[in-house]
Amino acid sequence: MVGLNKECPRWAPGSVIKWVAWTQGFKTPEDATYAAQQLNIAATKWNELDIGVKFEWVEQTQDAVFALCHGGSNGGTLASAFFPNPNDLNVLMVYNAAFSMPKWKDNMWKVFTHELGHVLGLRHEFAVDVNLETGKVVEASLKAVQLGPRNKTSVMSYSNKPPEIQQSDAESTRAFYALREDEQGNPPLVGLTEVQDYVPM
Repeated sequence: MVGLNKECPRWAPGSVIKWVAWTQGFKTPEDATYAAQQLNIAATKWNELDIGVKFEWVEQTQDAVFALCHGGSNGGTLASAFFPNPNDLNVLMVYNAAFSMPKWKDNMWKVFTHELGHVLGLRHEFAVDVNLETGKVVEASLKAVQLGPRNKTSVMSYSNKPPEIQQSDAESTRAFYALREDEQGNPPLVGLTEVQDYVPM
């Protein structure tokens, strides 16, 4: 699933998405280091799939597209991210729940593979599902479109198990980043929704 409102945001193919880790806000320096190491593992997993863009850790905030930050308490939410956009700096948050439950702390890098999916422009696997009680699309306020085959075990699904990147995730993300404008210079489409490329600042 891709698409956000009236566009399918992605980074310009070939981009390097640079990130930095902030230590402020974490309970201990060890927690900050651990989270950064876990995010680096997740970024490496995506990089190994050769999807058309790369993640890269940098030391200076001014060089980064996003910062890994501690977000304090947010109920049972483990982490949150953002979609490709023109902002100078974005944040990927990790919350207390990701540290307090061993199942999630031990697999934090897998949680980050899901969040980095959002950073790449991927929506939740259930973004076009209909709520049987209300008859409305689950995430209707943020219109999504389907690009590849559905997969209940997608890294972009929710489960009580840590998420894992599936072959379908890799193939669909590669296909998303392989889309190019036509001979007349019109942007590519997913369904009827235009792909919008953003250049990392």
